[in-house]
Amino acid sequence: MNTRILTAAFAVSLMLASCASSNKQWVKDGTPRSEADQALADCKYQAEAATIGIGGNTRSKTWGGAVSDGIADGVVRGMDEAELTKSCMMAKGFA
Repeated sequence: MNTRILTAAFAVSLMLASCASSNKQWVKDGTPRSEADQALADCKYQAEAATIGIGGNTRSKTWGGAVSDGIADGVVRGMDEAELTKSCMMAKGFA
């Protein structure tokens, strides 16, 4: 039971950290804020589409295992989406 609580606490802390870092302002010389916002929305959409299958093929035999697997899959997916979004924005010339 303690392992599950620690796993959940760790997952929540990672999610909060990723939320804080997602408020980054992407800039590019001569680019209006609205264009940067559109590029970010596009990159987030692409990252979500690329990670949609994470954890989709696993089936846990217990309720607790299913919860733990779901949290872990969500954390992995969130981290992958953040990295893909960052790479996409940098490829578009934003810093």
